[in-house]
Amino acid sequence: MSRPTVVYYIQMRDVMQITKANSTYKSNPRPIFVYGFFAGLLHDNMDEAAHMDKLLDRFFRSLHDSGHLKNTAVVLFSDHGPRFGQTRGYTRVGWYEENLPVALIAMPESFRSRHATMMKTLRSNSHKLTTPLDLHETLRRVLDIGKPYDDSVRIARGRRGVSLFDVTLGDRTCNDASISATYCECLLGRTQPADVRSDQVSVAYKYFI
Repeated sequence: MSRPTVVYYIQMRDVMQITKANSTYKSNPRPIFVYGFFAGLLHDNMDEAAHMDKLLDRFFRSLHDSGHLKNTAVVLFSDHGPRFGQTRGYTRVGWYEENLPVALIAMPESFRSRHATMMKTLRSNSHKLTTPLDLHETLRRVLDIGKPYDDSVRIARGRRGVSLFDVTLGDRTCNDASISATYCECLLGRTQPADVRSDQVSVAYKYFI
């Protein structure tokens, strides 16, 4: 298993445990933000995902058993899917996952019970086209959870992501989500007509021959 990945896991767990044990924190609770980057394990070989499953299972079990998940929001996401290899080159799933990686959001029970409407909106967006920009805006929303949300302010300030707690996404396009055509699976998945007299077809023909 990748050593940096294990170190990140231990560091994240220890930060949360030390913070909880600190007497100052108990008398004057303060929110903390912990970010872990586990790319080293899977970056060059996706078969190592089996080890990541075990690592994440241990990590989240430790958080659950220590009571941290009672007041912790968890966001688990990948920056991209497989970049090369048989899964990327020969399977439809790998082709889509390259630009449509996993993203999971888990909120504590106390939040779910107090903010039922927001959770309903979040669930409605679970099968919509989203981006890391939306995750960023959603995390910003968590910081201002006690305030009313005005999406026009976000638009006026030029922030391209939307709060997944407050904005119900419809049939969103790549352009709506600020995804360039290079990474748009909506476009890449379509069969495009080609002019057999074009330079691109000529180059491809000579290459294959």
